[in-house]
Amino acid sequence: MFALAIISGLLFGEPRQSRGVFGIVLFLLIVLTGWMFIQTIQLPSRWLANPAWDVARDLAGVNYAAISVEPADTFASILWVALPFVTFLTGLLLCDTDQRARTVLNGLGLSAGIIAVFGLLQFSLFPRILIVVEKHAYLDSLTAVFVNRNTAATFLGLGTLLMLTLVRDIARSYSNHPPGEPGRNTLLLRSWIYALLLCACFTALMLSRSRAGIFATFVAALIYFPWLVIHWNGSRRHLKPVPRWRSMLKLLSAIVFVVVLLTMFAGQAILRAQERRLEDDDRFCILPGIWRAISDHWLTGTGLGTFRTVFSAYRDPACGIFGIFDRAHNFYLEGFLGLGIVFPIAAILVFSVLASVFRRGLAQRRRLRHYVVLGLAATVLVALHAAVDFSLQIPGFAVFYSAFLSAVVAISLGRSSGEVDMAYERSLTN
Repeated sequence: MFALAIISGLLFGEPRQSRGVFGIVLFLLIVLTGWMFIQTIQLPSRWLANPAWDVARDLAGVNYAAISVEPADTFASILWVALPFVTFLTGLLLCDTDQRARTVLNGLGLSAGIIAVFGLLQFSLFPRILIVVEKHAYLDSLTAVFVNRNTAATFLGLGTLLMLTLVRDIARSYSNHPPGEPGRNTLLLRSWIYALLLCACFTALMLSRSRAGIFATFVAALIYFPWLVIHWNGSRRHLKPVPRWRSMLKLLSAIVFVVVLLTMFAGQAILRAQERRLEDDDRFCILPGIWRAISDHWLTGTGLGTFRTVFSAYRDPACGIFGIFDRAHNFYLEGFLGLGIVFPIAAILVFSVLASVFRRGLAQRRRLRHYVVLGLAATVLVALHAAVDFSLQIPGFAVFYSAFLSAVVAISLGRSSGEVDMAYERSLTN
């Protein structure tokens, strides 16, 4: 990815329309990686060093002292943080036009659909196999190419939203294609293939049995699907105004459809929620201990990648003595504990920039406005699930989401051009 970023920068240069976002993200990448490096080195006069190093010096004669309690793990985590950032920056370099951005989203959607089909076949025929190795966890759940069902659910939820968008685009192209013209049958075939891949993503999502993943997708669908139904034919300038009652009817129908769909097909996840209440979930039991750890190290953090070591001192015996918590099951709290006050500042900056980008996209884009809403809904999905799981900490999903986000940000900041949009729609028939 780093090599691709360098090549893209040399070939395309700095992106024009998304230059501001590119600069902010690059600055944020430098700040975060720089701070993580500072956490690993020995500062003069043991300044800001973690108190654990004093104990290590007294007991074992260790002379080293740093902010991180495990400098090697924190140093290794720099790459895990840099990878999604560099992926996003590379995406902005490549998606310098609406057509390229939509091509990237088309490829990501089809990839998600193919992975969903693979997951369904694997779960049906070889439920105890994970790609090519033996599966040891979540034997009752579809995880596709992931180990954890929650990460799989986040990926499949995003894939479902993407494939829904592709089905909408190809269906509109087919309906606008003149009968008898070459390419109409090809469009029909592609419409059916896209629809089947959409069904595969949705089915795989339901079989993941992830309560949080399905609920987050449900919230995102309530944002995206009603809007898509109301504006199915696109927002064109010369369309006749639609009566308000008809728009309200479409809105209510879309909401009812999403609720009914969830009720009908999310039975296994709902059953899991009923069998194991929130207060009985270990991930919620350990929250007070995480907050105590954060309160003790809120300024400098303990070093990213050190949660497993640090949390053991704050673990409540009432949560049980079995198992090892190597992750906080909360992206925000683990980031706060690892990086200190730098993390919430960075998170607020990221969400503020995304809010500004989506607001601009909703105000300026016409034909491609549904991609802006798609980006908003997907961000809500990922942000909600990150509060109870660690999907964003898995490199495979982090890279996929970063590539997706770069394309929707590029579209949101792009200038509306009817001729370019129509040219892309005509290219769907080729």
